[in-house]
Amino acid sequence: MPDDRPTPRQTPEAIERLCLHLRLSAPIVALYDAPPGPQFDPIVEPDETTCCFAYYERWVAGETLLLKRGGPGCPGGHRAFGLEKTTPPFMAHFLTDGVGAPTGQGLKATPEIGRALLDQARPVDVEGDLVLVGPLRANQWDAVRSVTFFVDADRMSAVTTLAGYWSTKKDVVVAPFASGCASLLRALGEYDEDRAVLGGLDVAMRRHLPEGLMTLTVSPARFAKMLTFPEASFLFRPWWEELMRQRQS
Repeated sequence: MPDDRPTPRQTPEAIERLCLHLRLSAPIVALYDAPPGPQFDPIVEPDETTCCFAYYERWVAGETLLLKRGGPGCPGGHRAFGLEKTTPPFMAHFLTDGVGAPTGQGLKATPEIGRALLDQARPVDVEGDLVLVGPLRANQWDAVRSVTFFVDADRMSAVTTLAGYWSTKKDVVVAPFASGCASLLRALGEYDEDRAVLGGLDVAMRRHLPEGLMTLTVSPARFAKMLTFPEASFLFRPWWEELMRQRQS
């Protein structure tokens, strides 16, 4: 059966069209596997062990976060983005009871469950010793490893629908147990087929986001398909327009 989908074009105009119809106010954020340069300015480096989501407002302001192998920033983020390959031996207890760990997060019932989940993680490979996280720039498309929407519940309904618009699968969108940073990259690679990852579910990072915002992260290929939504799609139908008008009233 011929594939009649439009050819994806990751142009600024296509991205602007998507943002316009979704009524996005938050930036679309990309994770880049690329060296820093003026094309990503202004660039900011993290403080000590600060969570990458603490820089959300900096992303809104147009800044790009630079994370270096062995440099400052949350160690979990370094692992989630492929800058570190191993986990500390105490991680199963870090997720649970805190025995022998800096703290216990109480996120799973037992260390055995925590260890089983950690053993399922697939390491991420990156080209160099750093990654960049910041506003999506169409002119840096070749360096993009993932694309993330920051959306409220209404827009989440739209982006999850759009993520599966061209698919016959019911489970295009998944919500794995993962840290907030892992949902930006590593979780994408833990499925045998391309999936969209629902994130912002990590209790520890929620305080860094405005109330009500969650994330949906997609591969560059899926995002490119999402840009091709036609006028026959739900984004041009009355119920989407009516929902947006209702929220504004």
